[in-house]
Amino acid sequence: MANETSPGASGQPSAIGTGWEDRPDTPDTLATLVGKIRAQQESIASSSKTGLNGRIDRGQHQKQLMGAFGTLRIFDTVPQALAAGPFANRGNSGAPLQYRAACRFSNGQPCPFADTEADVRGVAIKFFTPEGTETDLLATNEGGRSHTRDATTFMEIADLLIAQIEGGLTGLVGKATADTFSHKLGPVEAARSFGILAEATKLHKVASLTTETFWGSVVKLGDAAFKYALQPHPDTVPGTDGDPHGEQYLRDDLLNRVGKGALKWQLAVQLFTDEKHTPVNDASIVWEAPTVVIGELEISSAPSTDDEAAINQMAFNPGNGFEPLGITHARKAVYAASAANRKDRGLMSGEQARALIDKTR
Repeated sequence: MANETSPGASGQPSAIGTGWEDRPDTPDTLATLVGKIRAQQESIASSSKTGLNGRIDRGQHQKQLMGAFGTLRIFDTVPQALAAGPFANRGNSGAPLQYRAACRFSNGQPCPFADTEADVRGVAIKFFTPEGTETDLLATNEGGRSHTRDATTFMEIADLLIAQIEGGLTGLVGKATADTFSHKLGPVEAARSFGILAEATKLHKVASLTTETFWGSVVKLGDAAFKYALQPHPDTVPGTDGDPHGEQYLRDDLLNRVGKGALKWQLAVQLFTDEKHTPVNDASIVWEAPTVVIGELEISSAPSTDDEAAINQMAFNPGNGFEPLGITHARKAVYAASAANRKDRGLMSGEQARALIDKTR
């Protein structure tokens, strides 16, 4: 890292990654958000556009593009402030840590639209430390930020997007008008959020998930606040491998590529420096901080049908393996509630996921 200290709350230098202030949502707000995700999932399940026939599924990222097992390697380039937990070298004499991991690539909408539709794309990675700690990395390609500042606004925007799925533009306008008059969502903040979302979706054509960068929200490891990202590996060939206009072109691209060689991404981190450049409590701001590559993800073979079905039953949570900060507090609670709400679809427990991942070693 370029600097070994960052300004603390007192104005005095503090250890790198520290000096932040966390402002989590109140218990009442979290309870409201948990109730809202249930209502959203029920609405999605009952919609004729989703094909769920009333059965609750994921509140977001319903369409799995590919589910595969891979290897996550952690290098000795991990900053000292993060050399703990899943990133701790356990006496391997500088050799990379190696984790077997389950990887789920997805579109962001709670509806199985064609890959050609404008959408956020995501990746979720699950692995277990030698101590048995379930650890998840969740990230999207929204340019290093969320389209909203906080979880409450995120869920209000999600309500509008669900209204659009159900009723098209008429549904979106009607819901937006009702929310504006009820003061649930201010027009200025709504316009800002939709602007960021449009930049990441309608204005951003995804050629391949191997050439995208995916960012996670802020979390804490030890005393350090940080963000992680998956970014394209230098060896990755640009473009789309196959028909870029097919309804499943993102999935087809991944399968075509892995049929010719391993898929790889670099794992990178950014450490908190100060509230201006790396705000903990405004998720809509891109962090301005040095990026350090600390590892790589590799998927060396195409998944089986059984592998994909099993991974699609796994529950991922950004609070697994790390302590939440900022918007991640609410994400942890909402993701857990979303998973519990769809348990009748064959939800896999953490213990079952670990057994399956271990079996693929």
